[in-house]
Order: sequence, then C-alpha cells, then structure tokens
Amino acid sequence: MKPDEEYVLATLASKFGGKYIDGEDPPDGYLLLNNRRIAVEVTKLVEHINENGKRRSRLADDVPISNIVAQLNEEIGKLIPKNRWIHLVIPSPIKRINDFKKELTGIIINMIAIKKYDAVIDILGYVVSINLYKCQHPPKIKVVPAIATKFASTNIQENILFLLENRINIKNKKCNANGDIDEYWLALFNTYCMADIDSYRAAYDSLKLEHNFSKIYLIDGYRHVYKLC
Repeated sequence: MKPDEEYVLATLASKFGGKYIDGEDPPDGYLLLNNRRIAVEVTKLVEHINENGKRRSRLADDVPISNIVAQLNEEIGKLIPKNRWIHLVIPSPIKRINDFKKELTGIIINMIAIKKYDAVIDILGYVVSINLYKCQHPPKIKVVPAIATKFASTNIQENILFLLENRINIKNKKCNANGDIDEYWLALFNTYCMADIDSYRAAYDSLKLEHNFSKIYLIDGYRHVYKLC
C-alpha cells in the first residue's frame, strides 16, 4: 500500500471506526466496519498546470524539488539553530536539479554561519527566496518549501471542475466492484487547497457525473473528512 493510500485509509478508519486492510488494486484497500466490508479506491487531487494550451499534472515538475528539500532536511537540518526554521520559495520546474541543490546547500550553510536570516538569490538562473524564521516552537521539519510555477492557472473553479471530472471518471473505469463487499467508496486526497469543501461540492453537483461509487469523500492534509456525495 502506498503512503498516500495508507494515510487516507487510516484517516477514514479514525473517522468512522473499524480497521483497514490492503486491497488487490483495485481496490486500494478495505475498511472493515461493523461487520461491513467497504472497498475503498484512493486517488489524489493534484493541481494541473496549463502549458502551451495543454493540461498536465504539476507533480513531474514539483517532485524533484520536494526530494531535494527532503535531502536538505536530512543533510543540514541539524545545522539550523533550534529556535529557527527555513522557508524556501523555489520556482518550478528546475533543470540541472542536482547542481541547483549543491548551490542552494552551500548558500544556506553560509547564511547560517554568518547569521544572515533572509536573502533573495539567483541560483543557475532561478530566483530563490530564503528566510530563516525565528519562533518559539519551530516545526519538526526544519526546511519547509513553497513551490511556485509560472504555469499555474488562476481560475480555481475551472481547476476544480477538471480535477473532479478527471479523477472520478478515471477511477470509475478502474472500479472493481466484484466480490464480497457491502459498499464501494472513492476517497479523494486533496492536495489542491485553493478551494474549500463548499466549492468542491458545488462543482460536483454541476458536473452531474455518473459513477458506481456508493460514497465519495474528500480528505485533506489535516485528516479532515468531508462527504462529497
């Protein structure tokens, strides 16, 4: 079971009770609740970007950046003063990602050494904002990124409609409702946080999609569970 799938199933089990087990893909897992066996398909709502008129997930651009930030936490996290944490604003996508990471690491280490707490620096042609914030209770993860892309769409409603229609239709085709189950749920793990649940519900109602799921839930990164239908 993938980490995102386990997170969603654990969140559902915490919300409704019972326990969860791995599935056959499809489904991704089962929720065992009050003598009921509920098949659960999990998918992630990821912002899509519009580049030259073509839509695509921004994951391919952002994951390499997230990976080097995770490496920074491992490699230099202990060098960051206990009362500070680093916030990075990094553009996406980045070419020559390993060279970029090497330059960024050296800059951060130097800033810590000379006690410089903010900078806007050009690294290989990419403008990066670095802030070493002081606070009484810094986050456990010492290096926190904000990834910015010039291809992001500002039309939130259009993005929501596209994400819901795309994910629900694709997962409905994959839906395997055969076997001894009582219900089949779709769990949408939302990483596109520009809109609230009311916006998602309004978009879902306007789409009038046909599908085979008994229920559809929206789960966010704070373990909140919202019923979509």
